[in-house]
Amino acid sequence: MWVAAVYTNTISCTLVYSIAIVVYNEGGLAAIPVVKNLIGAIGLGCYCWGTTIIFDGGKELHGLKAVAVLMIVGIFATTGHAQDFRDRTADATRGRKTIPLLLSQPVARWSLATITAAWTIGLIALWKPPAIVTLAYVAASLRCLDGFLSSYDEKDDYVSYCWYGITVLASWE
Repeated sequence: MWVAAVYTNTISCTLVYSIAIVVYNEGGLAAIPVVKNLIGAIGLGCYCWGTTIIFDGGKELHGLKAVAVLMIVGIFATTGHAQDFRDRTADATRGRKTIPLLLSQPVARWSLATITAAWTIGLIALWKPPAIVTLAYVAASLRCLDGFLSSYDEKDDYVSYCWYGITVLASWE
C-alpha cells in the first residue's frame, strides 16, 4: 500500500485513511454513531482524494477539487444519518446504537432536516446552477424532508431515503 502511495503521490490521503481505519476499528469509535458516520465519510473522501490525485497526474488537491472532496465527505456523513431511519427495528434488535435510536424521533428527524437544508442552500450557493436545476434540486430536497418529517413509519422512511438519494444525485448537477 505504501509503495503504491509513494508512486502515485497519495501519501497524505493514505496516511489519513490508515489512521481513520485504526481509530474506527481499534479505537472503538465505531460505537459512537456520529463519529462512525464521519469516519466512514472520511474513508470515502480518502478514496476520492486519492483517485483525484492519480487522475490529475499526481497533483495535490486544491481549489474546486478540494471543495468537491470535502462535499463528498460531508454528504456521505449525512447519508449515514438518513439511512439509519429506514431500519430502526432491525438496528434495535441487533443492539446497534444509531442516531434515530439514541435521540427522540423529532430531534433526530429535525437534525437531519437542518443538515439537508444547509446542504441544499450551500450547494446552490456554491455551484450556482441554472434555475431549472435549482428548482429540481429544491423540489427533491423538500420531498425528502417532508417524508422524513411527516411520517415516522419505516416504510415511509425507506421512500424518503430514496428521495434523499435523488437529492444527492441532483447536487452533482
